[in-house]
Amino acid sequence: MKTTEITKIIEQNATELIGNIDEESVELYSIIKKEYENSDVTVNNKFQYAYRKFYGMDHAGFNDDFINKYFKLIEKFRNNTVLDSELVFIDLHRIKNFEDNDALLFSFATKLMCTIDDSIPIYDKEVCTIFSFTEPMDVDFAMVIDIFTDQQEILQGHFNEIIESNLLPVTIRMFDEKFKENNFSMVKKLDFIFWSFGKLKLLENHIDELKVSY
Repeated sequence: MKTTEITKIIEQNATELIGNIDEESVELYSIIKKEYENSDVTVNNKFQYAYRKFYGMDHAGFNDDFINKYFKLIEKFRNNTVLDSELVFIDLHRIKNFEDNDALLFSFATKLMCTIDDSIPIYDKEVCTIFSFTEPMDVDFAMVIDIFTDQQEILQGHFNEIIESNLLPVTIRMFDEKFKENNFSMVKKLDFIFWSFGKLKLLENHIDELKVSY
């Protein structure tokens, strides 16, 4: 699906979509952003509480050992000049403690990366549905990495196009009017917008419309 087709639907539903984003979520992310910038997150309980709640870590099947090692990885990668999603994914894969779910693990790899560099979008089940990404099945680990990183590059391309071509002016303006002085990167605003878009399942209401456009 073309970026312009998706953004047209988002703009048409901007009021409902922004209304679905709650103050608590924005406040939690603000805490994550502020505390990350000012501390070692491995010993910052305020950061860890906000992060676990915002990203639903306690409901994702991770135990405390994994979560502690996850926060250590944030510090490990903090000073990397270039963040490599493959390396982050491999490190997380080494410490995982749950049944195989590489999509979940890759999602948390991008959340880690977004914490360090908020120009990187989050890969999660909502954006997977919107952009028709599929989880690789019955392939070796090297191929799994290639598939996920290719999808991440496609997602980054969509976000870059939206920002560079100003494809969501109404929705972004409404986000900023509702959450004044949010100080979020444009990519992070898009993360919130696409999460809400996916949660509301707005794409399903426009399937027939989109079929006509092909």
